[in-house]
Amino acid sequence: MLNPTALKGFMNNEVSSTAMDNPRFIRVLGVRVDLLTREEIKNRLINFATTSQRGWFAYVNVHALSVAGALPWFKQFIEDSLISHCDGEGVRFGAHLLGMRIPEQITLSDLIYEVADIAQTHRLKLYFLGGTEAVITSSMAVLRSRFAKLQIVGCHHGYFEESDNQRVLDEINDCAPDILFVGMGAPKQEAWVRRNYHDLKVNIIWVAGGMLDFVSGDKRRCPTWMSRAGLEWFFRLVQDPRRLWKRYLIENPVFLWRIVSALWLSKFHRTDSG
Repeated sequence: MLNPTALKGFMNNEVSSTAMDNPRFIRVLGVRVDLLTREEIKNRLINFATTSQRGWFAYVNVHALSVAGALPWFKQFIEDSLISHCDGEGVRFGAHLLGMRIPEQITLSDLIYEVADIAQTHRLKLYFLGGTEAVITSSMAVLRSRFAKLQIVGCHHGYFEESDNQRVLDEINDCAPDILFVGMGAPKQEAWVRRNYHDLKVNIIWVAGGMLDFVSGDKRRCPTWMSRAGLEWFFRLVQDPRRLWKRYLIENPVFLWRIVSALWLSKFHRTDSG
């Protein structure tokens, strides 16, 4: 059944101060999703990064909605973000069923090359945290080969022990990046940002999911036609069934059920109010 808290958020107009700074957003199962195009998110990135605005960028896909329904702090992390962008066609489809429209899916795995171009043009310094040792090394080689003047001031794999956390924080701060990408998968990456945010001397933190896996070539991006048809989940499941079967074969049907339940309950609420 639909989580009562999620229903309340879906039907309630009360929002945090961060969300109020951005009137162009909706709520899908109580979770904030900004109504942004690729150009708008790039323009905001430039504005935030060049005006010393501090905060983080979050993304919302079906898995994030599932996690947000189970972990209140995760939902609040998205609520408090500078940007909360739609990262999946499933979320767009769910919003459509609820009578709302999200302009487009914005996946950092695709957008990263445009972000790198912006960083190169505006001389923004980047640091990448996440992936395996091999993945982070390959990713940096790819980006440096494509953007000769890109300032990648540092990188570190995401499989370090808690005892090494302070050392990683010190390394990041010593490099003084303008943008820090954290790709550890949800909710691990959000938990790390939340726990260490006040110790980081970074303007913008962008949680990156599996972006580094795709940049490195370790995993293939879904063909555009499959993504637009809402079949990216199937493409990724075939590539990594042992890790993703639960996410896609259990979370996706539950998500659809929650959307249908929210739709039915919202119609019932309107009928009852009328």
